[in-house]
Amino acid sequence: MVRSLPAVAVAGAMVLTAGPAAAHARDHRGPRPAAPTHVTVPRLAYDDSSVTLTWRGPSSGPAPVDYHIYADGRFVGDAQRDNDTDAKRFIDRFYADPGNADQVKVVEQNFTVTGLEPHHRYRFTVRSVAADGTESSAGSAVTQTTAAPSHVFDVTEYGAEGDGTTDDTVAIQKAIDACDKGGTVLLPAGTFVSGALWLKSDMTFKVDAGAKLLGSTNPDEYPYHFRLYDYSTDERYYSLLNAHTYDYGSLHDIRIVGPGTIDGNGWKQNGLDEGYFPVSAKSSSSTWQQNGILAKAQVEQAGQKYGNPTPYPARSSLITMRGVDGVYYGGFKAENPSAHTLVNLHSDDVTVNDVKLLTYDVNNADGIEFSHGDGLTVINDVFDTGDDAMNFAAGLGAASEDQRPTRNAWIADNYFRHGHGAVVVGSHTGSWIENVLAEQNVVDGTDVGLRMKTVPTNGGGGRDVVFRDTAMKDIATQGFIFTSAYSDPNAAIVVEPARQRARFQDVTVSNVTVDGTGSAAIDVVGVADRPHTRLSFDDVTFTGAGQAQLSYLTDSTFKDVRLNGLDAPWEIKHSSGLAFTGDTTTSGVTADAGRPPSWPPEAALTAEATDTALTVSWPAATDDTGVAAYDVLLDGHIVTSVGGDATGTTLDGLGPALKYHVSVAARDATGNSTPGPDTDARTTGSPDRTPPRVPTASDALKVDAASVGTTWGRVDWTPADDDHGVDHYVVLLNGDAAGTAAGADTSYTLTALKPGTTYRVGLRAVDAGGNTATYPATAELTTGPAYDRAVPTWPAHSRVRVARISATGAVLSWPRATDDQQVAGYRVLVNGHPVGAGPFTPIDTAVTTRDTAYTLTGLTPGRRYVITVEAGDTAGKWTGGGPGRVIRT
Repeated sequence: MVRSLPAVAVAGAMVLTAGPAAAHARDHRGPRPAAPTHVTVPRLAYDDSSVTLTWRGPSSGPAPVDYHIYADGRFVGDAQRDNDTDAKRFIDRFYADPGNADQVKVVEQNFTVTGLEPHHRYRFTVRSVAADGTESSAGSAVTQTTAAPSHVFDVTEYGAEGDGTTDDTVAIQKAIDACDKGGTVLLPAGTFVSGALWLKSDMTFKVDAGAKLLGSTNPDEYPYHFRLYDYSTDERYYSLLNAHTYDYGSLHDIRIVGPGTIDGNGWKQNGLDEGYFPVSAKSSSSTWQQNGILAKAQVEQAGQKYGNPTPYPARSSLITMRGVDGVYYGGFKAENPSAHTLVNLHSDDVTVNDVKLLTYDVNNADGIEFSHGDGLTVINDVFDTGDDAMNFAAGLGAASEDQRPTRNAWIADNYFRHGHGAVVVGSHTGSWIENVLAEQNVVDGTDVGLRMKTVPTNGGGGRDVVFRDTAMKDIATQGFIFTSAYSDPNAAIVVEPARQRARFQDVTVSNVTVDGTGSAAIDVVGVADRPHTRLSFDDVTFTGAGQAQLSYLTDSTFKDVRLNGLDAPWEIKHSSGLAFTGDTTTSGVTADAGRPPSWPPEAALTAEATDTALTVSWPAATDDTGVAAYDVLLDGHIVTSVGGDATGTTLDGLGPALKYHVSVAARDATGNSTPGPDTDARTTGSPDRTPPRVPTASDALKVDAASVGTTWGRVDWTPADDDHGVDHYVVLLNGDAAGTAAGADTSYTLTALKPGTTYRVGLRAVDAGGNTATYPATAELTTGPAYDRAVPTWPAHSRVRVARISATGAVLSWPRATDDQQVAGYRVLVNGHPVGAGPFTPIDTAVTTRDTAYTLTGLTPGRRYVITVEAGDTAGKWTGGGPGRVIRT
C-alpha cells in the first residue's frame, strides 16, 4: 500500500497533489516524447523535509519543453513553472527580453520537493513534456528516505555573540566539536566574526536566514603553510571554512547550507549592482594596499612574517574541502573572499545547489574549483565572479602524472553573469580533466563561454568535454577558446615540467547560440608538436561575433556552424583534417581545410652538393586552392620553408663530407601537409676535424637558482662557436650524459633527480662532424628536500591493546605507524575527542604522545568508551582513523 503524501510544497509554494499532468497522461495529443534519463538524487541533496532530484534529457527524439515530477505516484511539480531559485529568476528574465527570442531555450533538469515527512521513504518519477503538452512514460524511478530530524547545536549556546564585532571563532569551533553524528551547527540571525574553522564528518553547517559568517581581518586567525599541491613551492593561508585531510575519504558527508551569507571580508566593497550583485573595489596585485581588508593583512604578513617572496597569491580562500567523500553546498550566498571561493580538492561526490557565488571584481575569485575529484553536480547556481566561474584543475607537471584525473561533472540550470570563463578546463591540467558535461545554462556577460587553457609543460589536458544546449550573450572576448599559450602573471607555483605536453581533445559543442563576442567566435591556439584534436561543433550560431581563428588543430568537424555577418569568417593556420559541412558559413580557405596537396606520380627530389651546402629541387605539387609552402626537412627535422611557387632551395651551413637525408612536404594555406619525395645526399670536401670553441669564463655554465625544485633544475650557458655551427649540446650530470639540447638552445631542464641531492653539472658542445669540446666550467645543482606526499600508514590488522583497566583509567598500547618522512606522534581519541593539551586541528603537529603507549585517566566508572588512535607526521598530516578499541570502566 502506498502511503499518502503530506501536503507537498515546492520552494515554499503549496502545490496540489493532482494537476493537469494527470490529464496529459490520459489524453495524448501526439506521440509520446521519450522519457528522461539518469534520474537521481545527488549525494546529500536531501534533509528531513526535502529531496532534490536531477535528470538528463531523453537520449533520442525531440527535446522536451518541460518535465513533470511525481512522488509516490502523485503529481508534485512542474520543473519550468515551479522551480523558484535565484538562478531560475535570472534565466526567466533573460528570456523575457525580446532581444533574446532567437536564443536556445534552456529547460530545467532538476526539482526540489519540499514539505516532506522526516525519515520517510518516497518513490519519485519524472516525465518529459512535449510542446503540445503530451507526457512521456515515467523514467526510471528513484527512491529516497528523508533524514531524521537533526540535533541542533546553536553556536550562541557555546558563547558566540553574533554582534559583528566579537571574535566568535572559539565558540563556533566548540559547537562544531560538540556536534554529534548527523547534527547541525546553526548560526542564527546575526553577524558572526570568525577565523579559520574546521568541519568534521557527518555534520551540517547551517547559516540561517539573517545570519552572516564574516571572516576575521586578523591574519593570525588563519593558519599559514597551506599548499595547493604538495609538490609545489607556494604556500598560502587556510580558508575561513575548512574540512581537511590527506587521508582521502576519511572525512565524509559534510553539508554547508543557507539561506544566510558567508563573507570572506577580503576587500572593500562598492555597493550592489542591480540591488543584488556585490561589487568589489578594484582588487589586484597593484591595488591590494589601497583596497584590501583581510587580503591586505595576509599579503603583508606573508611577506614580513613568513618571508614569502611572492606574497600576493598567499591569500586565503573562502571554503576549502580537501579529501572529503560527499560534500553538499546549498542555498547560501558566498561573497568577498580574499582569493578563491569554493575549493574542492581530492573530494568526491560534490553537489553545489542554489548557491549564489557573488565575487565580482575580486581578483582570482574563482567561483567553484574542482581538482582531482570524481563526481561533481552544479545546479541552480548564480555565478557573478571575479575570475573563472566553474573551474576544473588537475595538478601541474611531472609530479601530477601519477595522480588520478579530475572527472565526471555535470553543470546545468545555472546563470552565469560576470566571470573570466563560464565553464573552464585548466590551466592546471597535469593528470587530465575528463568527462565534463555542461548543458542547459545561460551565459550572460562572461569573458568566455567555454574556456580551455593550459601551458604545454603542465602536461595532461582536457578530454571528453561536452558543452551543449546553452544560450550565450555579450561575451567580452572569445565565445570558445582552446589554448596552449596561457600565462598567469600572479602564478607562484613552480614544478618539474611534464614529460608529455598538454593538449585538448574530444570536445563537443552543440546546440548553442552566441549573441556577441568581443573578439574571436572560436579561438584555437595549439603548439606544433602537440596540436589540439577532435573538436566537434554542431548546430552553433554566432551573431555579432568575431572571426573564428584556428591554429594547430587536427581532425575536427564543423557542422551547421553559422558565423552570421562576417565576410571572412575563418582564419585557419597549421591545421589539418578539418571538415565543414551542413549550412556552415564557409568562404576562402575553409574549402581547402579538409583536402591536402598531392604530388605527381614518381616525383623525385634532386640534390647538388658543395662542401657546406645542398641545393635541392622538386616538382610542383598541386592543391585545390593552391600550395602555400614547402617544408624542407633534414634528417627528419624541418630546417626551412619556402613559398608555394618555389620548386627548390639551398640548405647552407652544413658540415663537409657528411651524409644527410633530405625530404620535402607540400603544405596548403590551412596546414594540411603531404610528404613528398626524399633522397640521401653527401656534402663534398674533407671531414671537419676542428671541435667547437667553448667559452672559458667561470660563469659560462650556471644553475638558475629560481628554477630548482625537489626533483628538477635548470642550467643555462653561454653558447659555443663552430665553423659549421654547433649541432647539439650534451648535458652532463656527475660526468655522465643526462640529456641533449639543440645547437640553438642555451638552457636545459634536468628532471627525475633525487630530492636533497647535490649534482655537478657539466656541458659538452658537439658539431655536425661529431667533434666535441667540454666546457671547463661546471655548476653545482642542489635539489630541494623531499616533499611529504603521504599520511602515515598502519600495519595490517592494527588494534589497540589494553594492558590494564580500572574504574577511572586504562593503560593502552598500539603498533608503530610508518611514514614516507617521519611519524611525529599519536593522538588518542576518546569518544571522538582527542586527549591532551592541544589545541588539535587537522593540520598541526600537536600530539597526545610520541610513544606507542598511553595511560588514560579521569574516566567515569561504569561507562563505555570508544578509543581510537591517529598517527601524524612532521608535516601535520594525520590518518583519518587508526586502530581502535571499545572499553568499559
